[in-house]
Amino acid sequence: MAIAAYTAALEVYTRDAFPQQWAQTQNNLGNAYRGRIRDDKAQNLELAIAAYTAALEVYTRDAFPQQWVQTQNNLENAYRNTIRDGKAENLEQAIKAYSAALEVYTPDAFPQQWAQTQNNLENAYRNRIRDGKAENLEQAIKAYSAALEVYTPDAFPQQWAQTQNNLENAYRNRIRDDKAENLEQAIKAYSAALEVCTRDAFPSEWAQTQNNLGTAYCNRIRGDKTKNLEQAVKAYSAALEVYTCNDFPQKYLETLFNLSIVYQQLERWISAYITLESAIDTILQKQIVSGNETKHEQAKEWNKLYPCIIEVCLKLEEYTKAFKYMELSKTQTLMKVMLPKIESDIKEEKNNLKESEEKKGQTLNLKRLNQLLEQREQLMLRNIGEPIKLSDIQNLLKRDKQKTAIIQWYIFSDCFRAFIITSDNENPVIWKSKTQDLENLHKWWKEYLQLYFKDKALWRHCLNEKLSQLAEILHIQEILDLLSPKCNKVIFIPHLYLHLLPLHALPILKQREETKFFKEKTDLQEHLIDKFSEGIIYAPCCQLLRFTQIQAKRLSSSKSGDLFAIQNPTGNLDFADIEVETMAAKFKQPYILKKSKATAAALMQPQTAKIFRDAHWLHFSCHGYFDFNFPKKSALQLADSYICPLTTDADKSRYLRVSDNAGIDLEKCLTLENIFQLSLPNCRLVTLSACETGLVDFANSSDEYIGLPSGFIHAGAASIVSSLWAVDDFSTALLMIRFYENLQKDSNQNVPLALKQAQQWFRQVTQVQLLQWLDCKIDMDAQQKQKVKERLEKNYKPEERPFKKPLFWAGFCAIGE
Repeated sequence: MAIAAYTAALEVYTRDAFPQQWAQTQNNLGNAYRGRIRDDKAQNLELAIAAYTAALEVYTRDAFPQQWVQTQNNLENAYRNTIRDGKAENLEQAIKAYSAALEVYTPDAFPQQWAQTQNNLENAYRNRIRDGKAENLEQAIKAYSAALEVYTPDAFPQQWAQTQNNLENAYRNRIRDDKAENLEQAIKAYSAALEVCTRDAFPSEWAQTQNNLGTAYCNRIRGDKTKNLEQAVKAYSAALEVYTCNDFPQKYLETLFNLSIVYQQLERWISAYITLESAIDTILQKQIVSGNETKHEQAKEWNKLYPCIIEVCLKLEEYTKAFKYMELSKTQTLMKVMLPKIESDIKEEKNNLKESEEKKGQTLNLKRLNQLLEQREQLMLRNIGEPIKLSDIQNLLKRDKQKTAIIQWYIFSDCFRAFIITSDNENPVIWKSKTQDLENLHKWWKEYLQLYFKDKALWRHCLNEKLSQLAEILHIQEILDLLSPKCNKVIFIPHLYLHLLPLHALPILKQREETKFFKEKTDLQEHLIDKFSEGIIYAPCCQLLRFTQIQAKRLSSSKSGDLFAIQNPTGNLDFADIEVETMAAKFKQPYILKKSKATAAALMQPQTAKIFRDAHWLHFSCHGYFDFNFPKKSALQLADSYICPLTTDADKSRYLRVSDNAGIDLEKCLTLENIFQLSLPNCRLVTLSACETGLVDFANSSDEYIGLPSGFIHAGAASIVSSLWAVDDFSTALLMIRFYENLQKDSNQNVPLALKQAQQWFRQVTQVQLLQWLDCKIDMDAQQKQKVKERLEKNYKPEERPFKKPLFWAGFCAIGE
């Protein structure tokens, strides 16, 4: 309302007619925007900066010195907090403006304003990024001390207490001089501030000081450690008397987190659990459920609560609760997105079935049909809307005909753990790493990522060695030794960046034995995938695993079904044509959008859209891109989307730049945003035979599984086969043809088993055996067959195994059921 009133006033108070009133109103408008709660914070601050800057056109230093200084102060407060542009530069601008203001605000003429500006100046110095941190803190201490010459406890008790707080925050973080003495100075000052800044008179400032005092006691070097921690508990608990969930939700969470850390240090595990549980309940109820995007970002920031509460649950041997919070940390956002979508899909299916039967004029018992659908609805809503229990997933494994184990990784602050869940054990078997293992893992991942993005050729050359290093760091052999010898199938649930790694291809101890495909004895290196006869699958979490299994069970009666394929839409993947046309020959009525016809517009045509929606098998043989900066803009490239030249000022939200002068128009692609809007109620399998389609957003602090596979799971697909890196067109085509060949032979159409068998065959088969296999393929076009054979004969010797390296086969993994 203030913003609306100031804006209205500016229609009369123009700069020409009423310059002074216009400037004052601009200043007021800037204050309102800076304090605004609604809409985007970054945009509000930009609007505030614009208003203050406008006011300074009239409020010059010579004509209006006091107003000029006040507006400068306001402007630099906005700069200090602005999100856009460089934070370092914004702080430099703030320091420059506050220093200029002090030329007008002298301690004699404007003592109160001088003290306030000193305070602001040193807040900027305390947060300054440029120059030495030690020197910036010294400058801050100097200015806060100067401000206290005016801000006395008698004249300005509130400002005195706040400045004391700021001063002692600087002492607490001080680098120079003795750290123990600095902390003693901080504790002394906070305690003094509390004598003036009482709970009744200044509740917010009192609570902040209690919080600061608690942190100082936590870090205190002198005195008895336990007594210091007890003092910290006392201070944080006092702060929570004011920092309530309703009045100060952010401060409430910060204080609860600080308090939980102290409880853990005191080994008061039950108190730590209760504190963390309260914090997480606040996140779930006030942040995610609200559906507010800004609050969702805050929830991601607080994902650090989950490793803490899982650690505490393990200390208490509360394994069921530990499992619950592992799941919550992985699924909170995706589940909230999926729930309304499932409700909508079920309603639509009911209407379609009813309309279909009415058109046929049949008297099908619609009441019974609706009862069955209602049961399915309740089942799915229960599975999606509530956190899955450990006992639920164990019961799921009991119903599995295979001897299946789930290996769920979780990365903590000082170690990583593997949780092994089976139907035989009431509680998970837990393997824990050493701290050095975690440091080695972080270092390995950083090197792996840099290598992949900076030098693909070197990355390809080093991949085998890197996977061997990873197997050692993860102690994969030790983890395997904890499994039952009867285990023949494994479900991997990775954590954070482990989602991006081919764990199924990790090398393990060699075994000299006859292979399934070749009768001769071989000394080939074994990989993890060889150990499990029924294959390895991946799942984002147990919740989504169960969801995909429900989908697969519902679709199990329709074993053949229709194929919908996207074939080489950019026209530059020669072997994609061979891949799609060969594997499609095994289906009765495949629907293929080929090359230039595979456009986003074609997918939206009503008839094509219906075939796409109803398909049991979806196959994309095209280019794929994962956008780590904007994951929802990750895309499967369709025809007519390549733009060259692409201007330097092209809209980043629409165009994905792939080179210096070229890009892709995302509006002409199938993006992750689009996929989240799809409904695929009959989809048994989505095969993403493209580059980087299995990558997910690992950069955020949470473990939300946001990538193309999660989009298709959300749409209703039971299984997804996707790639973890930029894959080769030729080798991918052969692997995919073999994969579908295996899938058609299997009466159960077991996706992970068919993929495993294809990968084993692919890495062991020789050039001459490949040629023999091609000769037997009657469903491949003769000219295409000859093209493949010429490539094999030209590049490889008869006894050579062309695709034995993990580079060619390990990039693909099965996700879901």
